[in-house]
Amino acid sequence: MLSNSKYSLLKTLHYLSLDVVVGAVVCSWMFWKMPDGKGVVNIPSLVILGICTWIIYILDRLLDNLKSEPEDARHKFHYEHQYYLQITIIILFLIATLMVFFLPKAVVYFGVTLVGVLFLYFYILQKNNISSDYQYFKEIFTAAIYCVCVSGGALSTKLELEADEFIAAFNFFLLVHQSILVFSFFELNDLPNTKNLAKKLGKKNCTYLIFGVFVFTMTSLFFAEIGFMEKVFQVEILMAFCTTLIFVFRNKIAVNDNYRWLGEMVFWLPLLLLIWT
Repeated sequence: MLSNSKYSLLKTLHYLSLDVVVGAVVCSWMFWKMPDGKGVVNIPSLVILGICTWIIYILDRLLDNLKSEPEDARHKFHYEHQYYLQITIIILFLIATLMVFFLPKAVVYFGVTLVGVLFLYFYILQKNNISSDYQYFKEIFTAAIYCVCVSGGALSTKLELEADEFIAAFNFFLLVHQSILVFSFFELNDLPNTKNLAKKLGKKNCTYLIFGVFVFTMTSLFFAEIGFMEKVFQVEILMAFCTTLIFVFRNKIAVNDNYRWLGEMVFWLPLLLLIWT
């Protein structure tokens, strides 16, 4: 059993979304290594990705707290520590700005475009009121931006992209949304009055979509070339399978919000490629 101090530390790291940050960096590393496993990974790009992912998640929750009283433990944590989190954002932004000078040109161009999209996203997020239908689909937009951040930087540096690289990126897009649907499903069970994607789509449709992603990732394996990309698809299938298991055994996993950190750690699974390659 973990001691109270260690458990408290792990819970704090989870509330800070650092498990999400690790998952983003690990998955981006996978895209940098495509298509043959010999791709050169640009470390500053991964560092900036981690920083930007962290900033986005902190900002997203701080903005949520401006619109309504925090309901879950993570939003309450951000509300209680908002001053220090705002200082953290400033420091992270300065570090990321300095590291921009070490990025490949293609990643810089990609990043400039993405920053514009992010400003538009947060502007729309702030302007829409709590009763708007936009609140239901905020999870989709956040997940889509996350996918673009994770895969886009790496793929933007490649002169040519193979068909299976596009499919792998699309699989990742589906995996992120599968995870969002599972989280949304759990949240709806805990807070029936909440406005989220599961409530908008209905629990039955959510179930179909969650299993549908798993089936699609399995089918996509037939399009992978033998070698590194085949292993990438196998990892993505494993990711979809693990997320599906979390959903299937939701009654047991829901205890103490275990589904959250388990769901985030699914995106650490590309580390298996270090062993398989």
